Amino acid sequence: MPRLIKTLSRTSRTIIRPYASSNGFNTLLPVDRIVGRFAAVELAEFRQRAFAPERPLLITTRDGTASTAANAKTSHQSLPAAHKWFTHEVGTSPNLVLTLSEQYLSLFQDTILPYELIIDPNGNHLQEYLDWAQAENNGRQELATSLAQLLSDFDDSSFHHFNAPLSLFLQGCKPTPAHIRPPRLYIAQAQIADLPKQLQDDFPTPRIVKEAGKGDIYDSNIWMGIPPTYTPLHKDPNPNLFVQLASSKRIRLFEPATGLKIFRDVQLKIGQYGSASFRGDEMMEGPERDALDEAVWGNTLKGEGYEVMVSPGDALFIPRGWWHSIKSVGNGVTASVNWWFR
Repeated sequence: MPRLIKTLSRTSRTIIRPYASSNGFNTLLPVDRIVGRFAAVELAEFRQRAFAPERPLLITTRDGTASTAANAKTSHQSLPAAHKWFTHEVGTSPNLVLTLSEQYLSLFQDTILPYELIIDPNGNHLQEYLDWAQAENNGRQELATSLAQLLSDFDDSSFHHFNAPLSLFLQGCKPTPAHIRPPRLYIAQAQIADLPKQLQDDFPTPRIVKEAGKGDIYDSNIWMGIPPTYTPLHKDPNPNLFVQLASSKRIRLFEPATGLKIFRDVQLKIGQYGSASFRGDEMMEGPERDALDEAVWGNTLKGEGYEVMVSPGDALFIPRGWWHSIKSVGNGVTASVNWWFR
């Protein structure tokens, strides 16, 4: 049985204007973009367009035309992890299908990583998965046994933290029958510096991060999950380069004053006074989670915001102090990497 270590929660991007998203109260504006690979972006342009004025910027190889498998393959070459951690299979659609490369990552299956697990409080999906995995000889018994052990130790909360080997995620990503939902495992904020050296080398620091500012790098992390994944509204104290590796994510961003008002209105509504600088448990379950989700993603959103879709190979620059919330798109395993720097 793998080692499982329960932990406390961490206190823890040519200008083309894409679509604008609209709800009943306002229009979400598009994020400006540069077309090209983020590894080849001119530093002077990046500084002028984004870093100095503290404006979000999407760097993408997509020029607004329909995405194709060939374009996706080309866009995927900026980081070695994109083609080493995932296998590229062209499906029946013209889009690229990315699956986790078990052949490569299984070499590091004993690596301990920080996990989050969300349990649906309104259903028995996780228990149904465990019953199915334990009854079938399908290579998931280790995962099922480990999660069953954790469930026996957990309280009735729907959101949990624990540390466990990479092998659990590899098993959780294996296909399941249509009536069985896989567990909502999320490797969240796993520091690149804590990975084995060979895996660290799959994430060379982008030139933008090293040279656009002072060269100070505060942290770099991977985020890899079984959808749906969700990051609540929060802000970071340092600029952030967010690179998408697999699947897509929709991100909503708000200027500092706008985001602060949304957050304070939510706190007032629920009668709490929390911090938005950390990914706390209160943001992931209960009344704060529901109120934040409705305020940012529901039809009650007030004030001007921005929305952008990041796809494999895209890099999004999020300025310091800008509030943002992130949701995965689609059913495939989703993966991102980010660097906080200045």
